Amino acid sequence: MSRAGDVIRWLEVRLNRPLLPTASDRAFWELYLSGGVPLEDAPAQLRSAAGTGTDLLVALTTYNRPESCARILAALPELVAKAGRPLNVHVMVVKDAGRAEYSEVERRAQALFGERLTWLDARSPIGKRGYWKTYQTLFLGARLLDPAHVLFLQDDLEFPDTLLRDCYACFDALAGDPHRRVLYLFASKDDEPEGRWIKFTRREVGAGVRLTQWFDLSGFFVDRALFELLDYRVFPVSESRWEKQAYSSGVGEQLTRRVFGRGNVYQTSPALVFHGAHPSEMNPEARAVRALDNRSPGG
Repeated sequence: MSRAGDVIRWLEVRLNRPLLPTASDRAFWELYLSGGVPLEDAPAQLRSAAGTGTDLLVALTTYNRPESCARILAALPELVAKAGRPLNVHVMVVKDAGRAEYSEVERRAQALFGERLTWLDARSPIGKRGYWKTYQTLFLGARLLDPAHVLFLQDDLEFPDTLLRDCYACFDALAGDPHRRVLYLFASKDDEPEGRWIKFTRREVGAGVRLTQWFDLSGFFVDRALFELLDYRVFPVSESRWEKQAYSSGVGEQLTRRVFGRGNVYQTSPALVFHGAHPSEMNPEARAVRALDNRSPGG
């Protein structure tokens, strides 16, 4: 991309609106298969679930980790049972194309969730450079279902069986803030207390949360107000980003910058999700510098 193109991408994030032509919804659905069939539109499971009153969408991304993906999916029914409220849940799994076999994982997930499962298989590798497309697809799913809340998870996470109950409790405790938008569920000893991607000194606010104003993609919990703020869009990431291989996907940075000054981002303290047991599939260079392992006490 030219220097002018880089500036336009920067302005899109700064202004929180597209300045270049945007791809059609179909362009994102066409990246995937559903039930082995190439998609041209939203998958049938999402279209049939639209308008049925989804309380919670669980959005799970996975790549080359069938065992941990299966573990997370198997844990979801108990999370829902212990949420402390009745929930109509839809599960959306977006799997990138890789070397690992997932057919048994998908079969078990179908047995668990039935028509409340949307499983998408990438037709070809999307990877780090295309991760913004993965998230745009998840945003399109959220637009169709219009859930009250969305729990975003990655496939290398561990969490207690009270995760949903704790998410709702923390979010409800922040109900007095009309600008709350994100509850970031990961925390580690080497989190940046002065902000990541933005400059903001973290503040403890009690009720198991702190105001941090940045978040990454490990795990986060939001309500529909976030999608309305972002207009259900994820912008393309500038190609110049890939001149430095250690850079991450750019999606967490983009979303943080677009929310900053327009809404508040909180972080659970202590963490509600944990990872670090698996080698990074997407960012091995960055993980060699910063392990992001918060499994130890106080991590």
